[in-house]
Amino acid sequence: MKKRFIYLMLVAFLLAGCGRSTSITVSTNESADKESVALESKAEEVEKGIIKNDVQMMDVHIFYKVREGFSLLEGMMPQVEVKGNDNLKSIIEKINNQWTDEHSSIELTRADSNIFSLFIKTMAYSDYDKTGEEIRGINIDSNTGKELKISDVLKNPVGLYDKLTESEEFMEEYGADIAYFSEKLESVLTKPQEFSDGTNNDSDIAWALNNGGMMIYMIKENDYGKEIVSIPLEYARYSEFFKDDVLKLPDDYAFKILPDREIRFNIDGKERALELTQEINEYDIAQEIRVKIDGEKRTYQDGSSYGISKSYVLKKGDHAYLYVELTYDNDYKSMMIIDLNKKSETISIGDSFAHTALLNPNDFYLGDNIFTISSVWVERKYELADDGRPKALTDYFTITTPVQLAAKIELNGEMLDGVNGNSLGSINLPVGILLTPVGTDKESFTDYTMSDGSVVRIPMEKISDYEIKIDGKPVDEVFDGTFFAG
Repeated sequence: MKKRFIYLMLVAFLLAGCGRSTSITVSTNESADKESVALESKAEEVEKGIIKNDVQMMDVHIFYKVREGFSLLEGMMPQVEVKGNDNLKSIIEKINNQWTDEHSSIELTRADSNIFSLFIKTMAYSDYDKTGEEIRGINIDSNTGKELKISDVLKNPVGLYDKLTESEEFMEEYGADIAYFSEKLESVLTKPQEFSDGTNNDSDIAWALNNGGMMIYMIKENDYGKEIVSIPLEYARYSEFFKDDVLKLPDDYAFKILPDREIRFNIDGKERALELTQEINEYDIAQEIRVKIDGEKRTYQDGSSYGISKSYVLKKGDHAYLYVELTYDNDYKSMMIIDLNKKSETISIGDSFAHTALLNPNDFYLGDNIFTISSVWVERKYELADDGRPKALTDYFTITTPVQLAAKIELNGEMLDGVNGNSLGSINLPVGILLTPVGTDKESFTDYTMSDGSVVRIPMEKISDYEIKIDGKPVDEVFDGTFFAG
């Protein structure tokens, strides 16, 4: 019993500081054997970079709006919306109104009750000439709204820097092509004072946390100009260097991966190794998509796409799936779904990733371009089904492309008590009324907002995938302001 008690005290000491949600009970009664096993399992999880707790995903959405004074084609700028967390109001205000414009893009990387992170890149112009990209990584404590410095994230920054620079493989992969790479890496990991509001003085280095680890971003020069290089540091591979609060993730989560690099991640205590590659022929067509999981190689024939545009790992319970987005002519996209737990045929779907990154397997957006009242981007919410497919949570699609249409004819519709709401009765709309499309079922109706914010639903008839009629007339005879791309 004395040896057992000493062992439990040592484990308790090692686990001290693992976060508010971690609790340890030391007992000397007959249940001590069971508690010893449980604590040993807990110690193993900590060592592997897995800390289970009650961290919850946040409801975050990325959308686009037209900048005041700009046209639709020139002034679409990204915006962030966070629901249910007032601590982030100040940072969201800065993101939406100070750090982004019509030349920016936002990639959400982590959004839970512990940490809120995203990556912003903005094209800089001088006298209307493109001068390069500026980058910014936003990392916020979700409980306080305060910016996280690298010293809040890493336990031993110098040790991590030494480990990376002593790795020939790591330095060959990244250090050979980036000027002053070691100095830049040292500034990211060990010099928090050189970063303010998520970037350095030259806006060419940034970092952001995600559900798989930390990503470091650097801008390098090449023969074609400037290029952003993404350098992943996975929690599973470098867990001993991350502070415990950073390692606390929701039970189910997803994260973006980069092709041509082996990444490591945990599924219920087991570390997995994954590498996604592709073979592109001389005509820029992808011939094969290759996946290596824990050393097992799988090959999937392609022959029609231009290759991988984005890919995510979705971890739910004991299962993990790889979602790979492929690009085709006219910016058409599709996805292949690969079960990482077992070797099986891929599942193909016609949807693509949405503006909001896929971080939560139980509640995520997928998007699609449709051709109804115009060429518009639509999104709806899904959850991961048992077979790995996305299961729609609604039949309603939100229209995210900011379009304004003017009626050429009188129209009949229904007033609604909100977007996709209940009917309040019929309404007649006069010629010239301005309508902004906000939602649709893609088949039989589109919802619009009017200038006073009220919502009206106008029926439509789908003739084919590229032909819609309203009151028996083609869309361009019904509205001014329509546009069809592709």
